[in-house]
Amino acid sequence: MISSDLTRVLEEVYRAGAHRVPADDIEWPQELHAAVFRALNMQYITRREIDGSVRFSLTQAGYRAIDAEVPWGRILRQRMRDFVRAATGR
Repeated sequence: MISSDLTRVLEEVYRAGAHRVPADDIEWPQELHAAVFRALNMQYITRREIDGSVRFSLTQAGYRAIDAEVPWGRILRQRMRDFVRAATGR
């Protein structure tokens, strides 16, 4: 069982798209900032900087923690688009 504030953080990332969500699209109140760091430390979410933009993604552990299905189709489509962009230089 995870704490309610940690659950809120994971559910916010999930609602915002769950994969490579821009940090600007997620509004965490000040009281959840500690839970965001805890989610990162527990590897429930990842933080990446892509083209100067910070992005968050749920990990498989994060999906399991909130009993959500991993949207493999959407993740694979996004990765294929990124691959094509990199290959074409766009």
